[in-house]
Amino acid sequence: MTDPYQPRYQWKRTEIDENDPPTDLDWIGMVGVLPIGRIRKEVHGPTKNKWHWAGWYPKTHMGRPPTPNAGYADTARLATQKVEEYWELSQRVMTPRSVSLPERRGDRDA
Repeated sequence: MTDPYQPRYQWKRTEIDENDPPTDLDWIGMVGVLPIGRIRKEVHGPTKNKWHWAGWYPKTHMGRPPTPNAGYADTARLATQKVEEYWELSQRVMTPRSVSLPERRGDRDA
């Protein structure tokens, strides 16, 4: 039997705002201050008890992001793996920007 996937990035409970406390059913992955994606457990409907994952591409890169960037997994661990693999694939297939994002927006003091 293979060992379960071990997340490589930091994961924390998603906090929408002060009126919506974080739960164990909604998580966001981070690399430093950059969000890499989100997972959440579906509690109703045809996907009940599945984990929805959505991967985000690095805003420090340009070009066409890979697809698909979202789907469903049977466990939180598998959903986490899908998000992390999407992040790493995006970094491999997209081109790093030559100028940092704040400079591109004209906000050089940020």
